[in-house]
Amino acid sequence: MAPARRLGLLLAARLLLAALSLAAVCSGTPAASGGNATDTWAVIVSSSRYWLNYRHAANALAVYQAVRRLGLPDSRILLMLADQPACSPRNPLPGQLFLAPGAAHAGGGASSAQRQEVAGNLLPADAEVDYRGSEVSVESILRVLTGRHPPGTPPSKRLLSGPNSNVLLYLTGHGGDEFLKLHDQEELLASDVASALAQMHASGRCGQLLLVADTCQASTLYGRIEAPHVLGVASSKLGQSSYAHHIDTTIGQHVVDQFTFYLHHFLTTRVPPPASSGSAAGGARGVGLSVPSLQQLLDFIRSQRMSSEVQVRADLFPHRLSDVPVNTFFGQGAAPAVPATPAAPAAQRRGSDADGTNAAQALLQRAAARRAAAAAPVTPSPWQSQLEQSGRSLFEAVEAAGAGSSPQGSRKPAASPAAVAGAWAAALAVSWWLLQGA
Repeated sequence: MAPARRLGLLLAARLLLAALSLAAVCSGTPAASGGNATDTWAVIVSSSRYWLNYRHAANALAVYQAVRRLGLPDSRILLMLADQPACSPRNPLPGQLFLAPGAAHAGGGASSAQRQEVAGNLLPADAEVDYRGSEVSVESILRVLTGRHPPGTPPSKRLLSGPNSNVLLYLTGHGGDEFLKLHDQEELLASDVASALAQMHASGRCGQLLLVADTCQASTLYGRIEAPHVLGVASSKLGQSSYAHHIDTTIGQHVVDQFTFYLHHFLTTRVPPPASSGSAAGGARGVGLSVPSLQQLLDFIRSQRMSSEVQVRADLFPHRLSDVPVNTFFGQGAAPAVPATPAAPAAQRRGSDADGTNAAQALLQRAAARRAAAAAPVTPSPWQSQLEQSGRSLFEAVEAAGAGSSPQGSRKPAASPAAVAGAWAAALAVSWWLLQGA
């Protein structure tokens, strides 16, 4: 058999296999809600251990509770707790965490109305902690963000976001100038965060990202970021500590930080839950309210009595904060369209460190080199070139759709029956033409 005809038969066989895969996907996967469906993900990290850091775990669980109330399912939340104070033998309320454990006895500035709002247990029986204890590390955080996991990592431990996803990254713990401390043993650096977000953008793992940091000197964590469509919100500025809100006499510890206390208060009292939400916490509160904007959230927090200054970095973000609903990142809500990323001049880049940009460029160069090597032709004949030119676009479309079913929570839409029928017809037509040829 001639090499050209053998190549043609191979292409026809691959088209048939792709059509079969597409049919399997279409028959086994329900149709997606549409290309504009909301796709929001949350990565919530508490980096501190030990009973004395009760408030950091409570911070993370307060945000976890708030985003669940606003419609974000556990399948799109990655909760990372370096310690579980709820399980500590010192906890007088075993298996439970509260922002105001003593409710009526909570002091230090919590009003009676605010205590009533935060009196509920933050750790319900159905809470899903994806990373706990020693699993929470600099390595695991960067692997979650960049998607570079060891073989066998389950989907529940992966951030399955895509190029149109809105991602919330919440960090709390002990921090300093350009670092977040984990377990009192290692540090997540601002350059690590910048590099990871640059790689996320380059590999299409997020459309827009909101970084919220509640640590001392929190604003230094986003100072080196150069990736586009990133909004940074911090509880404190360079040289400034982030303070606890109140101490609870039942626990004997500070139980929540000021910034997160007011963030949680706003999200649970001023933002309505989705109409389909069955959350008990959201059923009675927020009824009849319109969805506020991120600017309104920041204005509310800044209006409270805080010992630190809330910082915002919006030069990389493509929208006005007054136009972005809070549930774009904190729940199940519609988001403004992500504009195309312009090529920013080097003179406009912030800071002198280019680790994130270099990492992204290296990633793109490696991908381009692999594509070039795979697509390099070996002196094709005119017949072969014509065949490849006519069948390439159809083959790539069918193979991409039929590559396999998506894990739970991914955004790949299911193919329509018309696409399956078209793929079958094209594959059979090419096969018949090849078999009839000389």
